[in-house]
Amino acid sequence: MNTCFIDSTNNAFQKILKFFVRRNSTVLDLTYGRGLSWQNMDTDYRIIKVDKRKLFKDVIKSDFNEYLNKKEGNSVDCIYFDPPYYFKEKITRFDIKKQMLDEEDEVFWTQKEFEQSINNLQREIPRVLKVKGTFIVKIMDGYVGKNYYPLAFDIFNKMSKTLRPISTFICPIQKPDNVSTFIRSNHIYYLIFEK
Repeated sequence: MNTCFIDSTNNAFQKILKFFVRRNSTVLDLTYGRGLSWQNMDTDYRIIKVDKRKLFKDVIKSDFNEYLNKKEGNSVDCIYFDPPYYFKEKITRFDIKKQMLDEEDEVFWTQKEFEQSINNLQREIPRVLKVKGTFIVKIMDGYVGKNYYPLAFDIFNKMSKTLRPISTFICPIQKPDNVSTFIRSNHIYYLIFEK
């Protein structure tokens, strides 16, 4: 497995996708939302867009098992997953306002929902992916106050039990001076797995 540092997150997903997934492939984006990862991308990919806010009545629900259960086995070439990065029980409304995060746009999950979701992904992703299919995860490690949450490592350890890790890209984050440091991230990780 290769690990490399890249100095910019600009278009990182698009470059990674083009390198690991051949054109005309079917890509299931589990966390499509407003499609920011695909912005300004000329694509020959067939994208299956999942907007969690439309899929679930409770926008906090982060368990994709119900959706993935309906997907046919061995049906997609690539799955992209860019989940929320912070646990809602660790962040108060005051913290969100202090951080200037938009509650409508930021979808947080509980630590229990995170663990349940990753356990379900560990089971369902290998079933839905085609042979030699690619699973790309974008995740941050970060702090809330003095507490560190190594989500990238948690996902890597879980998914490595059912998929073969093939590469990791690490992007350091540069924060503007005017952003509070109560909620902060260190790095963005792109974890690449193969079935």
